Amino acid sequence: MIDVFIPSYHRSQNIKTAKFLIKNGYDTNKIHIIIDDEADDSLEYKEQAIKLGCNLHIFNMQESRERYDYIHRPSKSRRSAGQSRNMFYDYAKKLSIDFYLVMDDDTTGFEIRPFGVYKRIANIKEIITVYEGIKEFMQRQKIGVFGLSQTGDMFARTNTKLIRNKVMNTTFVNTEFIYRGERGVQDNDTSQFVGIMNEGLFTGSLASGLVLKQTSSATASGGLTDLYNECKLLNKSLIVPIQFPSLCHSEKQKRNGGRLHHRINNRYLSPKLIKGKRSNIAWNTYPEDIPFTNEPIRNNGTK
Repeated sequence: MIDVFIPSYHRSQNIKTAKFLIKNGYDTNKIHIIIDDEADDSLEYKEQAIKLGCNLHIFNMQESRERYDYIHRPSKSRRSAGQSRNMFYDYAKKLSIDFYLVMDDDTTGFEIRPFGVYKRIANIKEIITVYEGIKEFMQRQKIGVFGLSQTGDMFARTNTKLIRNKVMNTTFVNTEFIYRGERGVQDNDTSQFVGIMNEGLFTGSLASGLVLKQTSSATASGGLTDLYNECKLLNKSLIVPIQFPSLCHSEKQKRNGGRLHHRINNRYLSPKLIKGKRSNIAWNTYPEDIPFTNEPIRNNGTK
């Protein structure tokens, strides 16, 4: 089974993702919950991890702040989901994990939706089969980051694509490649995805088959709901446009009460000029000053 990392905050008694996986027979040794050392409910998390039988990791929040790029004005607590999600790569390396999956803590299950059409609830055998299939696909095609679609992506329409230009919430990471991580006080996962595509590298999400069921953002208690409320939707909607103004802007959605949200123009998502041979479309030198990449790791500092 693939190792699963779950960032969590103020949800010690309601870690839906861990409970779902364990209830359906997922190996508890492969489940890792991560919190920061400033959490005021760390004892409750420790008790819950013991009860569930899974791993709990506590990272140094101050260290993560020093390493993190908030892009926009940080929250009062200087907290972002991207901080903990970036720490997973360090833990994976420390634990000699070559491939892992990041899931938010509010996942309630998966559905089978071939090309967007609902069929039924997915069972754990199907989930694990898809996980392993994505791992094989990423390793064979040399992909650093990939994702799964969620039910919200299927809103009022069917889908004719196998892969969607989007990576959010559920992220597979291949540690064969350099992981430059997420950034932004919010929308950190979107910033990572757009950054990778904007470099001319490949990433995306499985758009047909297994689809994630999840609580709507900014509605459940704990997690990032307080951060959403503090930073307001205007600030949230500007995180990605600030970084990539040529391909993204903020606008009111036609649904969800007309709330502000970023909108990405896929036409300009990837560069149109490719440097060098197709087998070498990534960076020729180690990109020390580039914030996003899934460039293969090199032992001698050269490609």
